[in-house]
Amino acid sequence: MIFNARNSSFLFAFAVLAGSPALAQTETPQAIAHANIVYTQDQMIDVFVNPAATVDRPAPVLVYFHGGGWARGERPKTAASFGYFMRMGFSVVSVDYHLTAQATAPVAVTDALCALSWTQANAEKYHFDVSRIVAYGTSAGAHLALMAGMLPGDTAIADKKCGPVPRVAAILDYFGPTDLEAALKVPRPSASVVNWLGQVENLPSLARRMSPINLVRAKLPPVFIVHGTLDPTVPYAQSVLLFDALKASDVNVEIHTVEGGGHGRFSDEDKKATDSAAKAFLLSNGVLEK
Repeated sequence: MIFNARNSSFLFAFAVLAGSPALAQTETPQAIAHANIVYTQDQMIDVFVNPAATVDRPAPVLVYFHGGGWARGERPKTAASFGYFMRMGFSVVSVDYHLTAQATAPVAVTDALCALSWTQANAEKYHFDVSRIVAYGTSAGAHLALMAGMLPGDTAIADKKCGPVPRVAAILDYFGPTDLEAALKVPRPSASVVNWLGQVENLPSLARRMSPINLVRAKLPPVFIVHGTLDPTVPYAQSVLLFDALKASDVNVEIHTVEGGGHGRFSDEDKKATDSAAKAFLLSNGVLEK
C-alpha cells in the first residue's frame, strides 16, 4: 500500500462520533430503551428495541461500536443517533468497550466479540433476529466491527466466558483503519495506534494480528465500506486496500466513496446518498426484507 504526502499523517480524531455521521436524526420510531446493561466486566451497552419487533417477528439488530481512536468517546445513548437504521426496522445495541487507558490491544476486540455474544444470548428477551445481526462502527469502532465480524469463531482473542460468537449477517465499515502495520511505517505514526497496541516486544507482529486486512478470506460476511477521499485521519487508501482484497477473495463487498469527504464530515447530500447506499446493500444481501 502506498502512502503519499496527503495521507502520511495517520491520526485518529479524538472527537466523539455520536452515532453514524451518515444517519438522519428525525422521525425516529419510539424505541423501547434499556440503558446501562453490563455485558462484560465493567463495560455497558444500551439497547433500543424497535417498536415493530415482536416474538413472532423479531427485528434485525445493529451492534454499534463508537469511534475515538480506541482512546476516547462513548456509546451513543439515544435512539435518535440511529434514526435512519431504526426506520429501516433495526433494533440497536450501542456498545462501550475498554479504552486505551483502561486496557490495550486486544482487549477492545475481545469486548466487541463479547458484545456480539451477548446480543445472541439475549435475542429472545429483546426480540432480536439472530440471523440478521449486523456489526457496525465508525473510525476505530469500524475497525472493531471488522475484527469482530471477520475473526474465526474459535479465535483465541474471544473470552470463552462470554459464550459463542455468532456469525454476523453483514459488516458496516465507516472509514475504519484496516492495516495497522502499514500505519506504523509512515513518517509520523499515529499516537492512537501506537498507544492502543501498547508496549509489547514485537509491535509489528501485534499490529498484523490486529489488522482486518490480514483476516480476509473466502466466505466472509458481506462488507459495506464508506470512506471520504479527503479523509485526513484514516487514509482513503486503507478502505481501498480492504475492498480490493475482499473482492479478490469473492466476498460480497461494496465501497461507497464520498468524493471530497473528510473523516465522516459529509455534506447533507452525501449523508443521504450514503444512507441510501447502505439500505440498498442491506436489502440486496437479505438483511432487510424487501
